[in-house]
Amino acid sequence: MTTKRQRFHPSVILVYFIRNIRSWIFLIFLLFINNNSFFYNALALGGIVLFVLITSLVKYFTHTYQISPERIIVYRGLLKKRETDISYDRIQTIKQRQWFFFKPFNVVEVLIETASTSPGEAEASLSAVDHSLVDTIEQYRNKEYSHENTEENEQGVEKNKIHFALSNKDITLYALTDAKAILILLGIFTFITEWIPEEMFTEVGTVVDYFQGFLIIFLFLFVLFAIALLSLAKNFIKFYRFQSSLKNETLILEYGLFERKVQTIPLSKIQGIRLHKQLVRALFNRSSVELIIMGGQEKEEQGLSSVYLFPLIHNAQVYEELANFLPNIPLQKPLIQKVSQKRLWYFWRWKLLIGIPGIVIGFNVNLLLGIGLSIVLIVVLLLALKATHTQGYTIEDRRILVLQQFQGLSTIQLFIAQKNIQAFVQSTSLWLEKKQLGHLKVAFKEGELPKESGLKFIAKSDAETIHRGFWNSTI
Repeated sequence: MTTKRQRFHPSVILVYFIRNIRSWIFLIFLLFINNNSFFYNALALGGIVLFVLITSLVKYFTHTYQISPERIIVYRGLLKKRETDISYDRIQTIKQRQWFFFKPFNVVEVLIETASTSPGEAEASLSAVDHSLVDTIEQYRNKEYSHENTEENEQGVEKNKIHFALSNKDITLYALTDAKAILILLGIFTFITEWIPEEMFTEVGTVVDYFQGFLIIFLFLFVLFAIALLSLAKNFIKFYRFQSSLKNETLILEYGLFERKVQTIPLSKIQGIRLHKQLVRALFNRSSVELIIMGGQEKEEQGLSSVYLFPLIHNAQVYEELANFLPNIPLQKPLIQKVSQKRLWYFWRWKLLIGIPGIVIGFNVNLLLGIGLSIVLIVVLLLALKATHTQGYTIEDRRILVLQQFQGLSTIQLFIAQKNIQAFVQSTSLWLEKKQLGHLKVAFKEGELPKESGLKFIAKSDAETIHRGFWNSTI
């Protein structure tokens, strides 16, 4: 049965207003620090608010939608009209968002993502609809129209219901080991140094002369506390009551404090997985599992967001839970064959060639600069040493390739099926050819962007084993 073309719930006006006002935040901030008269600043602020309110009302009256058993149609625009027509078989994932002010009305935002979705945005958005409409869309999408299925749903029968929940303790551990919080703190520090007058730094410098040792310790502890607090707040807001479940061949991810999100992903749409074993979290026997999905994904502050099946899970449970949640992918604990343990020189040579002259120049300029560059080089060399002892691969059932690498501070295992790889690339150079060495890469799509993962400075015999036993396998 086809629904009539209709508007979204009136609460969407507030959503439009909040999103539109974000683009004016910097100008509003300048008004607050401007030394002009209060009247003109208030007048400018009122004009901005009025303009944003009018545009939000225009969106409310011009954005409509229509649902049918065959497709979803979203209409937008006043002068430049746009009609987005999406058939259910083209949908990759369906996400739900529920702002806290949506809850009293039982209203959610539904994001529709397809393989053609642009990076960082959904193909279509049902900005504020009744929650019951989500069930209707899922029924149309899964073609559950038979009388038998209807009776099962009425009786509450659920097939393949598997559940995972993230505890508050694990969210705390995830937050306290999240390196991204440091970047946030550095951003705040840079902002402060740009806006605080230089005279204040001069006065602080005078105080340091009297309390130098105590102040340094205090600042160090304050920085650690600020990092921990920011990370705790950010991750509790994001992962509050995180739970993932498998129901009728569909993964359901639910999380969020102020903005509750629900994402449904058919198992057939999953391209692969990444298992992250971060160094600090490994001390607590914890790992993170990320899904690789083709199609548009939401943006975070510094790029596309990750889709976590398990943000944090005990190492003893990870492969068992993966087998339960992804029965269509034959996953087990891989026996990684290391490929570069005796090739440390190839990972160090360019770092030493650039780093040593840099250190020499640094010491000639300033003693502290030279010491700092030396420490940086030592850390880089140690990370490269870790990479040589980590890099490896295995092939599971001739269908799943597992590539293990060390990136940043994490050991990452990529599990990907042959059918989801776009290209298999082998490369070498004249020098490496003499040593029977080369590089290997597999190309695949994540979101709407091409991605690559591979192994460096591996023996040609290993590359041929992967090519013959996996890429050219007909099983």
